[in-house]
Amino acid sequence: MPLKYRDEQDAARIRDDFRGVYEDHVDLFVYGTMMSDQHVRLLLNRRVESEPAVLHNYMRVVPPGAFYFVVKQHGATAPGRLLKDLSAEELARLDAFEDEGNLYFRRIVVVRTSDNRRRRCMTYIGNIPALQRSFGKEILFEDRYSLYLERKIDQLIETIDPDRREITRRALRELMGSAVDSLIESHFDGNYICNYIMVQAFNDAKPPLLADILQREELRPYADNYIKLACKHIIFNQLVELIRHHFPDAVRLSKKYFRHGLALLLGFLYYNRHGVQIEAMMKEKSLDRIVPGRLYRDYAVLCINLVEEIYCKDEMRGICDYVESHWYSTPTPLGAELEFSYLGARAVVGEPGEDPYFDGFYWFNDFDLQRRTWRMGGHVDAHRDVVAGAERHRGFFEYAFGRFNIVGDLSLPLFDCPWGMSKLINEAVRFLGIPPHSLHISMELPRHKLPCDAMNRHEESDLVCLLLLGGDLRKDENGQLREWRIFNRELDTSMMGSLNFSSRKYHYSRPEQSQNEAADVMEYKFMRLRSEETDYSNIIIALKGYQFGAHPRPLSIPPKGEAELPEQVFLRQWAANPYPIRKDEIYSFLDKVERGIKEEYQSTELGKRRRAAMDNIAFTLFEKNAWIECNKRKNDSEP
Repeated sequence: MPLKYRDEQDAARIRDDFRGVYEDHVDLFVYGTMMSDQHVRLLLNRRVESEPAVLHNYMRVVPPGAFYFVVKQHGATAPGRLLKDLSAEELARLDAFEDEGNLYFRRIVVVRTSDNRRRRCMTYIGNIPALQRSFGKEILFEDRYSLYLERKIDQLIETIDPDRREITRRALRELMGSAVDSLIESHFDGNYICNYIMVQAFNDAKPPLLADILQREELRPYADNYIKLACKHIIFNQLVELIRHHFPDAVRLSKKYFRHGLALLLGFLYYNRHGVQIEAMMKEKSLDRIVPGRLYRDYAVLCINLVEEIYCKDEMRGICDYVESHWYSTPTPLGAELEFSYLGARAVVGEPGEDPYFDGFYWFNDFDLQRRTWRMGGHVDAHRDVVAGAERHRGFFEYAFGRFNIVGDLSLPLFDCPWGMSKLINEAVRFLGIPPHSLHISMELPRHKLPCDAMNRHEESDLVCLLLLGGDLRKDENGQLREWRIFNRELDTSMMGSLNFSSRKYHYSRPEQSQNEAADVMEYKFMRLRSEETDYSNIIIALKGYQFGAHPRPLSIPPKGEAELPEQVFLRQWAANPYPIRKDEIYSFLDKVERGIKEEYQSTELGKRRRAAMDNIAFTLFEKNAWIECNKRKNDSEP
């Protein structure tokens, strides 16, 4: 090859090698979270061409659980890869993600590629003093990406309405409700959301004008209670946000669960620990009443100020440690629905004004409570289908934990820990302060395990055992023992008046999800939700064991024109006049539960914790059964 031609080739190659930092598009050497194609696609919304590369005279440092970074070190090498042809806009997006100027500084370096060619490019050099604050913390890409998206959304919020500059970003995000969370989740699903869509989502979530609401005379007697309820949830939401940001490792769950589930439990525990103090502060700041001239957003700002006064990070760390010390996972994802009402079973048929506190939650949406309670799946359950723009109804105030889209009926299981679920239920009742009514427990069934038509008929004694564990056994005014959930027809939720004891249905987590992808869920609906502290873990474990051990069929609304199942007829009869069952029938039920627990865990042994749970279940069954027997003997002996 002629020398002149070779020199021209070498010059062209050198120009290409060093092109990366002098033109509109640049090359970037990465060595940490950006080594993942999935992470790069999430941030840049495209697949970026790349190749392996090595940075010489720099050392890659990987502190336990903290961010990767490189520092100068003579003779060291840092392996990574070269992202090619990034635009200025893409580089700016990466700068925002890496927190350039604070955690990192972007600098020009020279790397060698796999064919030993030198490439001039850019990389992020660690700012060690700033990074040291993250040492010892578990920081995953998901946490960093969420914070990056939240910063991006905050910047956009500031541009939406210049007249709102006096309101803190936290207050604005609170008023947006689930809009911010939905945008973040959409990004995680791989859907890049442009600024225009974000602006539209935020504009659709403007807070209500209290002056307009209060023009309705029939609403005014309840306005103080509604604004107090809204403020309680704003305070709670802000506690949850602080917990999520300060303790990301403590609230992290598998992606198959609702990502706020564990944070809800921690938030309830903190709020309830300070409940008396918060109540007094709300009264002092007039957050428990309508103040003439005060805007809805002003209430939000005052609530956030209150949270700043009562929140203590060290105390919250202790609560995280407490939950972690009691937490255990099981193979079965769980969900729960909690109903509350001042009218009890009359909630869905209450007359206007019959409920002196909330008028049957008739004005729920006027005070934007669906946005305040979105983390708990809060809504008014009038035992009718929920549709967009539907006529308002009176009904129960419900927490449908894990249900993040009420109108679209989209949900995820909360988590899989029976202790955690029991604790969450109790803390939610304590937090809300509205009389509890009923509890539904749902469990995800193994996919394609057993079709509905192959499920078995319930033994009558097994149904009695379930009611002994979770029903509401009390005497009426004449001293007659009843099971009130069924006897009072509280489970008759259809126009046909049929007993809806349990149901099996599909739960969808995405609008486009097919039935084959949806979760197959069994839901038991007969439990009484109690105001006193109650250990619900036993009934949760018993329900799982019974379902997996006996494979019983759902006892729900029969098809039109068909009669109720024999089990439904039996339940009505027993609830009207409860009687004890034989000991061998209780042992038979316990055998099914034990068999089901072993099937759930794919194990031949129960283990210490599960054996203790079985002992607790057995004790409750024999104790309640003996109480019914004693009561029956007493009634039979009376003239």
